[in-house]
Amino acid sequence: MNNTFLKKVTVITGTIKTSLAMVIPILFIGSITVLLNGFPIQAYQDFISTFMGGALRSILLMVQTATVGILAIYITVALNLSYMHRTDEGMRLVFRFGSLLGCLTGFLIITGLFSGEPDLSLLSGQGVFSALVAGIAGSVLFKKFEELFKMRKMVFVDGADSEFNAALHVILPFLSVTLVFAVVNYLITVCFQVQSIQHLFMKVMDAIFLRMHRSYSSGLLFTTLTSIMWWFGIHGNNVLNQVAVEMFTEIIPGEIVSKSFIDTFVNMGGTGCTIGLLFAMMVFGKRSSTKKLSGMALLPGIFNIGEMMVFGFPVIYNPTMIIPFILAPILCFSCAFLLTVTGFLPPVATEVVWTTPALMSGYLATGSVKGIIVQLLNIVISTACYAPFVIRYEKESLDEFSSAMNELVSILKKSEELAEEVVLTECEGNVGRLAKLLATDLDASLSKSSPDADHERAESPLIIKYQPQYDNLGRCMGAEALLRWNHVRYGIIYPPLAVQIAKESGALYRLETYIIEKAIRDSASLRECFGDKFKLSVNATVTTLYDKRFVSFLQTMADRYKLKTGNICIEITEETELVTTEETGELIKNIRTFGYTFALDDFSMGHTSLQYLQHNQFDIVKLDGNLVRSILTNDRTKEIINSIVYLSKSLDFKVLAEFVETPEQKEALEQIGCLLYQGYLFSPALDKDVLISEHGKDNGK
Repeated sequence: MNNTFLKKVTVITGTIKTSLAMVIPILFIGSITVLLNGFPIQAYQDFISTFMGGALRSILLMVQTATVGILAIYITVALNLSYMHRTDEGMRLVFRFGSLLGCLTGFLIITGLFSGEPDLSLLSGQGVFSALVAGIAGSVLFKKFEELFKMRKMVFVDGADSEFNAALHVILPFLSVTLVFAVVNYLITVCFQVQSIQHLFMKVMDAIFLRMHRSYSSGLLFTTLTSIMWWFGIHGNNVLNQVAVEMFTEIIPGEIVSKSFIDTFVNMGGTGCTIGLLFAMMVFGKRSSTKKLSGMALLPGIFNIGEMMVFGFPVIYNPTMIIPFILAPILCFSCAFLLTVTGFLPPVATEVVWTTPALMSGYLATGSVKGIIVQLLNIVISTACYAPFVIRYEKESLDEFSSAMNELVSILKKSEELAEEVVLTECEGNVGRLAKLLATDLDASLSKSSPDADHERAESPLIIKYQPQYDNLGRCMGAEALLRWNHVRYGIIYPPLAVQIAKESGALYRLETYIIEKAIRDSASLRECFGDKFKLSVNATVTTLYDKRFVSFLQTMADRYKLKTGNICIEITEETELVTTEETGELIKNIRTFGYTFALDDFSMGHTSLQYLQHNQFDIVKLDGNLVRSILTNDRTKEIINSIVYLSKSLDFKVLAEFVETPEQKEALEQIGCLLYQGYLFSPALDKDVLISEHGKDNGK
């Protein structure tokens, strides 16, 4: 029972985290429009109000209303989509849509939007509490009711399509969810004399401050509750807006605490004094995702819009970050209050727009440079609060991702064995997050790597190594260029994983052309050592082969580096099935005119077949490693290899065996007639200079 409960809690918390991440585009665009609408310079405000007859102001308000103005609706939708994705991937589209309708209907009911005068502010961040309730409860209820009613005989309309009949089956679950929300909401309105569940929640918050007056205690409680609610994904500023209006908005002489006081000295960067989090991320963050997020959040954060950090880092539902998110505002509030009581900091005398940047707001609010000094002090305090937790969170993430890396590689290897497609970036939990992180890091690695740079340089994370290829007489006839991605956190990444991540992130063409160009540049010095007949092999997936840019790229490389026929061999790998058509044959024939030759990798396994040789001219066929490994233990393997060797004589291609690890394997292959080898028996993959120094004496001059 406990395990079942914990599993359900994990699903719900994971759903909330995912859904809040899903609405980041809305938050980002909305935050920018809020900033543009509220930029605290009067000349600017006059400009956008009068430019083109106020059209600019209207457009900005329109975008703001359509994004953060209905944020609660977007979160309700995201919660439902995330929950249904996690719990029932096989559910038909019409049932998923019915579930979504149930959540949206429930949201509109419990917000009390249509109870009395419509209050559209309940659709914004103020209604996030209702969105969380409706999105989770509605999804769970619909799934339960759908399971309950699916065994009942429903109306079946003969002649109607399947989607129409499925829609009829949605009626009862949808009706049941709607009735549950309506009945519960009605009972609450009657029992507590409020308009809705949302209004009850707001009434409870107001009641906490009912008997309090302006003081250190009430200001501290207001600040703390705002942070706590934000951590739970509830827009605390909006929920406590009535308290702020009634209790803290007006600046009263002799009273220290006011909304402007809190905005100026506590909510720098946003609720939770997240300007400290921003600086902690920029200074102490090591992960590329942290650096990128801090860069994206910098501009909004300067103007006290902290949603990007709160939702993106994330802070909400992050146990590691709850302490600094609550502690930093407490310390900053207490510091500013104490310095005002002691007379160092002049009381806040001027109301300042909450989007006014720190330092500027400190001076405007107090009319003194001391306001700036106190803000700087609070920025240091908040940064010091967040720094150890940012470091700790990144370390915890690294530990979790180290385990996820093993699982990621395991999933990929299993998919390779079963010849099944897998999309790693769509995996759930840490595995999927790590795949997305690797995609970001690979893009950064490609951006900082250049084919013109020496691959031994430490700052180039994409390393090219070369594994030599020998003939049966012991001569080094060629080498294969192999990618090694030296990740700053995880070391050398499993090469097929790097290719898969590149494929999923759309960086495959960039990655493979980088490797090819780097190898072509190195081929000149390798031929000087090993002779003009030395053949350098480079891998290219079918996806890259079919890319319209590829032929032009290869022609440019051939012209730039003056390649001769046989210098570079392109190995076609099995990332995608090679279409065995005459068009593909013509494509390969066209590329061969530039001096390139072709090899077919992993022959006899996966997508490969004899049909590949029917339309396409390959110079080399590389035996799959599983055949080579079993040659000494399986007589049928010998017959298969023997057939391929026999075929090579009539179709005029050479056969090369990979993964040759023992003299016995080499001898067995040589007896069959396979005379080219690659594997640990001869050498692992080496840096170019090491290849020249250790194997140059075996050159084929």
